[in-house]
Amino acid sequence: MFLYMKRYIFIFACFVLSSSLFSQSSFEIMNNKKQVKIPFNLVSNLIIVPVKLNGVELSFLLDTGVRETILFNVSKVDSLMLNNVRTFTVKGANDVKVTALKSKNNLLEVGGLKSTAHTIYVAFNQDINLSAYLGEEIHGILGYHLFKDFVTEISYTKKVVKVMRKGTHKNKWKRYTAVDLTFSKGKPYVGVKIRGENRKLLLDTGMSDGVWMFKEDSLSIAKYGYYKDFLGMSVSGEILGKRSKIEGFNFAGERFKDVKISYPDPVTLPKEIKGFKDRAGSIGGELLKRFTIVLDYPNLKMYLKPNSHLKDSFYYNKSGIILRQDGEAVSNNNNNELLKNLKTDNFILFVDLTYLLSPEFIIDVVREGSPADIAGLRENDILLEVNGLKTFHFTLKKINRHFYDEDDTLVQLKIKRNGRVLNKEFKLKSPLKKAR
Repeated sequence: MFLYMKRYIFIFACFVLSSSLFSQSSFEIMNNKKQVKIPFNLVSNLIIVPVKLNGVELSFLLDTGVRETILFNVSKVDSLMLNNVRTFTVKGANDVKVTALKSKNNLLEVGGLKSTAHTIYVAFNQDINLSAYLGEEIHGILGYHLFKDFVTEISYTKKVVKVMRKGTHKNKWKRYTAVDLTFSKGKPYVGVKIRGENRKLLLDTGMSDGVWMFKEDSLSIAKYGYYKDFLGMSVSGEILGKRSKIEGFNFAGERFKDVKISYPDPVTLPKEIKGFKDRAGSIGGELLKRFTIVLDYPNLKMYLKPNSHLKDSFYYNKSGIILRQDGEAVSNNNNNELLKNLKTDNFILFVDLTYLLSPEFIIDVVREGSPADIAGLRENDILLEVNGLKTFHFTLKKINRHFYDEDDTLVQLKIKRNGRVLNKEFKLKSPLKKAR
């Protein structure tokens, strides 16, 4: 039986679109500037940027692992209009059919960038609720089209994305480590060496984990053990697998030790991944955040420079608790114009626009055999206090920090269950073995 630990939720946006659906949603830098700076929030190693879609302010995940721009959440939006709408069906994991929407000729603005004929894909899957697990409203995903015509610098320490015209600052990257990029369907891949073998990994800023590998490393599993977990989502459902560590991983001229690694269950992977035999896995935010990264898509290059996070340890949730930030869902959405615009017989049934955030923290999953499980905590318990501090004073991110401390750290919780207030406590314990 799998134990679904939904920490570091991310959208693994493998939106399975045929090549005939690819759009030409190009951006331009406004006002003839050479570069623009886009501030971002870093949440669970994910880059969240402010955007404007047809004049409406939204927040999108910046994801090198997707080609097309995807909208999946318009809660609390009462004025969004989408242009030139049509519906179609795509296949996801286990050949599950998902109805989606394609909208052409939209105005998408990101900082000083503008795309005047942008194609948006709308995917409505009621199991996808990224905002609840990040504690921040997220409306969609933006990928390849922002990067393809520019040189882009991502500073995880300054929390700024700098987008520059091609040919700008040519000599700036001389002290950076250069890495070759290859592309497939608008997605960048890098070569790495693991146990003496060359592997091709997807460069995926939209994945909060450090490393995914599709083939298990039996030596590392024997050394560290593993535990079964929820790893992420595709447009058609959950991706499950094992979490463990690998003792060594070389990337961009640096050697990382005791690296967190995940092995997704092939059965739950989207069909697109299964069909790409050259891909061995992915590199995500927990590893990438240790560098300042320059992406030069036009010249098939990436440049990296270590930052202050380079030697940070790779942490695990030692409590076994996964929280979500939840609230009361309203029965009707006030966005009448959007609903009118999408009103088609085979699409409107898939639309769920009712989710609203409120500062209430609920235990979504308790991993079997974990300290929280042994202490008697259950799914849907409402968290009132952590170590004597009332939870409504804190963000989801700050509350989760209590679950990543050293082994044997005492955690005291006050919860509400079926109207009763209960006190629970446990000591943190790593779910993996210590290497000998």
